[in-house]
Amino acid sequence: MSVNPGGRRLKQWLVEQIHSGRYPGLVWEDDSRTMFRIPWKHAGKQDYNQEVDASIFKAWAVFKGKFKEGEKAEPATWKTRLRCALNKSPDFEEVGDRSQLDISEPYKVYRIWALLWYVL
Repeated sequence: MSVNPGGRRLKQWLVEQIHSGRYPGLVWEDDSRTMFRIPWKHAGKQDYNQEVDASIFKAWAVFKGKFKEGEKAEPATWKTRLRCALNKSPDFEEVGDRSQLDISEPYKVYRIWALLWYVL
């Protein structure tokens, strides 16, 4: 995974990650591919597995150059960085009524605005 080649933006990067199938639980929420689920398990849960449950957050940190292998892992910081990027971006809106945070495999749902630029 290369670090931010050509200044790619969050939307393009995240759509590519959804399509890659590399991250369990990171999937399209609707057939029109305008909304997606992102795993949102709390690190305090008994069955939390950093390698799986923080993988998309770690990937974002690596992509942005905020983490390199061998450095101290900070999954809470990685998660905060991606959450803040999603909340700050005009390309995304959290769909709170579709999110499920109180289940064994919690997730948030986000809508992607103006996805027409991307050929699916």
